[in-house]
Amino acid sequence: MLTIVSERIAQGFLSGIGVGALFYLYPVMKHIFNDKYRKTFKISEFGEELFKIETIKYLRKGLIYGFLYGAIVGTVIGPFGAVLGI
Repeated sequence: MLTIVSERIAQGFLSGIGVGALFYLYPVMKHIFNDKYRKTFKISEFGEELFKIETIKYLRKGLIYGFLYGAIVGTVIGPFGAVLGI
């Protein structure tokens, strides 16, 4: 029973980190490929600080969504895709 719980916690932790990284990279990739998005930060006076704040905001959202997703998938589906239930 302890191994099942520890595997589900590990799965939730890893999925939280993965989804958080994807959300963190979203504004970075948008900044690289979208010229209009890039200009919004160049025009403003504190553009570099605003971009850092936006990336941290997306990272926070991604970690929250990822940990919630990992908790839900970890309890419903189980570790490694095995349909075990609770």
